[in-house]
Amino acid sequence: MAGLNVLGKTPWKVNQKILEVAMKCWDDGIALGDIPSRVDNEVPPLPEPIDFIDYKTLGDFEQKDRLDAYRKYREGVTKHNRAKQKNMDLHSLRCSAMLKLNQAQRFKDFSEIYFPYNVDFRGRAYPVPPHFSIVGSDLCRGLLMFAHPKPLGRNGLYWLKVHLANLAG
Repeated sequence: MAGLNVLGKTPWKVNQKILEVAMKCWDDGIALGDIPSRVDNEVPPLPEPIDFIDYKTLGDFEQKDRLDAYRKYREGVTKHNRAKQKNMDLHSLRCSAMLKLNQAQRFKDFSEIYFPYNVDFRGRAYPVPPHFSIVGSDLCRGLLMFAHPKPLGRNGLYWLKVHLANLAG
């Protein structure tokens, strides 16, 4: 419980500069990072359905032609369904981004904000708010910063370089 209290007492605030850039990207329809496109993808029309034919009555060449036609039909249906799925995914991403940006807008004027924490069954601590927290998406983490910054310290720059090297591969 003491560890949860330490985490819960850590003050955060909204990074105003990142919020301005994110809102500008959202308002201008610029897809950048976790901010999705505001325009749906074009969905190709469904192909005409193929009539059922008993293949036992067809010759070898007719069967091959019918199989090619069926493959083209299935490819058309697959392209149509994938484009629809991408548009549904975009809609979900838009809703998520709007929710995060809205929460950041509401907290932007506070000098300090705090997150309550909870422990899961494995003993890992997570912030309770599901949408706008420090363990959220890149957009969430970019929108938040420590309310009281501290210097890196004696070995801080070294460990920052180690972390950067690990991220670079």
